[in-house]
Amino acid sequence: MANIQPNRFILQSSDGKTKVDYETSTFIGQPTLNLIQPPGHPIRHFAGSQIRTINTEIGALVSVTLHMTVDTGSTSFSVLIPAITLGAVGDHQTFSTEAIITNHSGPNSVPLTGVHERYQFIPMNGEASVELSAVLSAIEPAKGSSVGTTGRA
Repeated sequence: MANIQPNRFILQSSDGKTKVDYETSTFIGQPTLNLIQPPGHPIRHFAGSQIRTINTEIGALVSVTLHMTVDTGSTSFSVLIPAITLGAVGDHQTFSTEAIITNHSGPNSVPLTGVHERYQFIPMNGEASVELSAVLSAIEPAKGSSVGTTGRA
């Protein structure tokens, strides 16, 4: 039995309003995260260095910045991804976790003292899998490569 680490995580909140599609690496070698929040919020797309990942003993904490100001703070979205091992490439594993929206106060926030972060926890259910399209799209051009040929008979 193979020990395969999933590279795609699709999550949805229990009320169906918040959805996350996170890939640890795409065919260009960068992570991507697509976030859908309750109605009225735009669909947000993040890639590469916009995504911060910290591996901890309770899983990988994946975070993106939703809003930032220089004086009054910022808002971030984080999701905790547990360690998961799949038995085969085609396997899927369901799991439950939490997403966190954090409001961070800035240097000019009122009041200046006190708690500087406020958290909103969102229960999430997800499915982990291996996304092969990134691997296949990198292989396919090599198969049909015509390097060194002119295409003339």
